[in-house]
Amino acid sequence: MLIPSIRKIHNVNSSKVIGMSYSFKMAGLIPWESTLERDWLLHLESNLAIREIYGQPETFDYCFQGKWHRYTPDFKACWYDPHRLPTLYEVKPHDVASSDLFRQQSDCIRQALAMYGYEYVVKDEYEIRRQPVLNNLNFLKHYADMFVSRQDRDRIHYAFDDGKTFCLQWLLEQFGWHKTDLAKLYYLMWRGWLVYDEHRVVSRSLVVWPAKGAW
Repeated sequence: MLIPSIRKIHNVNSSKVIGMSYSFKMAGLIPWESTLERDWLLHLESNLAIREIYGQPETFDYCFQGKWHRYTPDFKACWYDPHRLPTLYEVKPHDVASSDLFRQQSDCIRQALAMYGYEYVVKDEYEIRRQPVLNNLNFLKHYADMFVSRQDRDRIHYAFDDGKTFCLQWLLEQFGWHKTDLAKLYYLMWRGWLVYDEHRVVSRSLVVWPAKGAW
């Protein structure tokens, strides 16, 4: 089964187009208000260190240029590391994120959120839409609910003794698997159990290796 298609609806109170993306971490839909937010959500969903993701989670008060304002972050990420503060993300186009006014405003927001016990991070399109990273994630997400047996996981893991690395095609041939069995390897890559060079496009020739501590 593939991740459900993104469903778009119109907000009756504004001209914005809002979308909902399915999250396997949350076993439900998470809202976004731009395709840039949607793309950043994909990065969050694929981050193994993140336990939970929330869209537009809370609203906070902060003071900027002598006036009080209200701020609602785009996303909140809670981490498996109990010592790490929850992170609130703001997603902006590069020309907005790099403007002096926005940076000044962000500094005020960051200081206010620190007092509430949050980390505040701004992400722009240059980081979010790096290629082939984003295309790889969009491809691998379709295998997020693939089932791989414990026996198959162990066979794959044991093939990488002594720090070896192999391409996906070699692993298929090693186990006598068919083309359809690539889905198992793609699932392990999505889960972060198999690591690869993010600057390379996912293909059968892609070299992978096991992530430390993931098995």
